[in-house]
Amino acid sequence: MTSKNSIFLNALNRKNTQENIPVWLLRQAGRYLPEYMKIRSEYSDFFDMIRQPAICKELTLQPLRRYPLDAAITFTDILTIPDAMGVPVKFIKGKGPIFSDSIIKNSSIELKSKDAIKKLDYVFEATRLIKADINVPLIGFTGSPWTLFVYLFYGESPKNRHEIHDYLKLNSSKTHSYLKAMTEVMHDYVHAQIHSGADCIQIFDSWGGMLDKDYEEFSLMYINELAKNIPSNIPIILYTRGKTIDSIIESTSINCFNLDISDNIDHHIDKSIAIQGNFDPSKFHSDTDELENLAEMVFEKYKNKNNYIFNLGSGITPDIDPDKVGIFLEKLSSLSS
Repeated sequence: MTSKNSIFLNALNRKNTQENIPVWLLRQAGRYLPEYMKIRSEYSDFFDMIRQPAICKELTLQPLRRYPLDAAITFTDILTIPDAMGVPVKFIKGKGPIFSDSIIKNSSIELKSKDAIKKLDYVFEATRLIKADINVPLIGFTGSPWTLFVYLFYGESPKNRHEIHDYLKLNSSKTHSYLKAMTEVMHDYVHAQIHSGADCIQIFDSWGGMLDKDYEEFSLMYINELAKNIPSNIPIILYTRGKTIDSIIESTSINCFNLDISDNIDHHIDKSIAIQGNFDPSKFHSDTDELENLAEMVFEKYKNKNNYIFNLGSGITPDIDPDKVGIFLEKLSSLSS
């Protein structure tokens, strides 16, 4: 890679010496892009679409064609793991992911580890196809074991936290058995992504904010277990939605963090960690002048920070105008040396 195209990885390693702010976006490919929606309309089920490696490649490349981005992220989903472990998932319009079964309905639900990785080969083939056709680093990813457990428990996106907390109190041992089973499959899943071309791994702990004092026991412990088996030359980024990293940073070997909207970059930017995130995607609704002013503010504040990557505190939502995203990113890019 050229030095320009390596600034993302350099920043993850706290070594970006250029006045170029690396950029990528959570959900940079997806529902806010008309070119994505055109392809999505051809598939009645989301998983039917993402099981097509060539389609995943195309969806991954779409935002790279539009914007000056410094990383790609393989287009797939965190719920590929439970789906491959014998609990099928469908995406229902207006409802999101719906599991064929759930712990809350079926206390004896089983996760099957055998052949799970073979069932996920479509992710690895997509990774290989993408890697062969880009000139920026490629991000692989997985959900955290806890986040996948939350979906498995409710069988859908959770509406409250009371039921799962009651379950944890009475079924701690069984919960750990589910978390351990998913962690073991994730270990192979992440390694296969790296072998297929992923340059770094992001762990999405999307429901980590549901845990308070039990966070380390039920989430971070398994994230750390996963992280310790990833090769040391592969950066790992942790995104825990709903929590600031103050409560995490001293309890993990991970040193790259995607900040939630509620966190403050300036509290952490001078620490020995790499930081991305916390920009609120709703700001993309601003007018052109305000967007360009925001880009200038970001550039002036962080242009000399060797550990900073511009990103969001949550994923781009379908109501965002892609042209507004383009105005911001083009302005930010134009300020770089």
